[in-house]
Amino acid sequence: MGSAAAGREHLRHEILVGGLSNAIFNGLIAWLLLKSGPSLRWSGEHNFAVDVVATGLLLPFIVALIVIPLQRGKLQKGKLEPIHLGPTSAVQSLADRFPGGTFKSALVFGLFGMCVIAPVTLLGFYLAGVEEVDPVAYAVFKGVWAGLVAALLVIPMVLIALRGPEQ
Repeated sequence: MGSAAAGREHLRHEILVGGLSNAIFNGLIAWLLLKSGPSLRWSGEHNFAVDVVATGLLLPFIVALIVIPLQRGKLQKGKLEPIHLGPTSAVQSLADRFPGGTFKSALVFGLFGMCVIAPVTLLGFYLAGVEEVDPVAYAVFKGVWAGLVAALLVIPMVLIALRGPEQ
């Protein structure tokens, strides 16, 4: 890559790919699983709270287990160069604090999703007064939500994978 502009362009590409693929994949799976079922509620057999928490853990964990090794492989093959957004970048500072190992980083992402993203999402449901969600509406929500979560978290994932030798 060689330049900060090329690094930012690569990040934009990964945001788009990660966001869209996760939106489509998660929305489609939710629709296939829920389309003929009852509305989802806060509790009970068919509830959205457990699904949001579980997805909050699994989505970032699995995406990190895919993105970090793929990016590192491209770096090792010379297809990509290290990216560092500089000391003033908050996301770079965050990425620099993650553990070096793929599994440990993926675990941190999963825990962040479960302990921060999921509760904030559920707080939004609560504040909006949502008591019940139609399955198709939930599938649309889930697709958009998963796409946004993946798009947001892929940035530090790529920065972790493409750390230069000095990081």
